Amino acid sequence: MANIDKDPHPPPVNADPIPPEIQALHSTTNWMVDQYVNAGQVMGDGQTFLARFALDSFSVHHKLNPYYPFSTLVDWKMANFLLTSGLSMRAINTYLSLELSAKELRFRTEIRPSGPVWKFKVILTTHPTKQLVHLDYHDSLNCIESLFNNPIFAGEMEFSLYRLFTTAE
Repeated sequence: MANIDKDPHPPPVNADPIPPEIQALHSTTNWMVDQYVNAGQVMGDGQTFLARFALDSFSVHHKLNPYYPFSTLVDWKMANFLLTSGLSMRAINTYLSLELSAKELRFRTEIRPSGPVWKFKVILTTHPTKQLVHLDYHDSLNCIESLFNNPIFAGEMEFSLYRLFTTAE
């Protein structure tokens, strides 16, 4: 009689260990894992978002207050709301009672580092249209760079490729 506890597909001798997250996925779903050993390798450190942030002329202030030039997260959220609400500069000035002008508010938000910017391209069509067709997009390399530089994902990236199968077949 065969030993049912023995793995019918043992990993190759030189294979990288399966990450704990994938082992947990395999044990809960019975999915099969096909790894590509050493397929993803980190080739040195590039300049991260935080490194560029530290080179900013306001880096001394950012170290003391991550929301600089705003005093708190609440102030930053208010500024973001006002600038994305569609209100006119005059309406924002009225709201702020001229203690902080809309121009100064916009300046404060613009000196903060930003992520990937939207781009657009006019698409030529073979059929006539009433309006030009615009394609709005992000540069995918800038998006990937932004993700890799985000400190939230610093310990969450896997660089070795693998495939998951729902069945052994």
